Amino acid sequence: MVELLIKKVGSGGVPYMTKKHFIILADELAHDKFYYDSMIAYHEKYARLTEYCAKANSGFNIEWFNKRLNTTYQNLVNKMQKAIS
Repeated sequence: MVELLIKKVGSGGVPYMTKKHFIILADELAHDKFYYDSMIAYHEKYARLTEYCAKANSGFNIEWFNKRLNTTYQNLVNKMQKAIS
């Protein structure tokens, strides 16, 4: 099993990703969106990660991913606003 995964990754294939992986990536991107000084850098990372996710799992739902990302981002903004109030 491990050898199969190594062969797939080593041969340029994209490992399969699950919804749990997508949740972690959406949450990470939400923090990046908040903390990055450059929106260009954020959008480049967003484009790379969403393309990768789509290749990793044909069931990747970009609408759900964006909703998760935006909800997490808004929660972070609200938390920071409360902290400085």
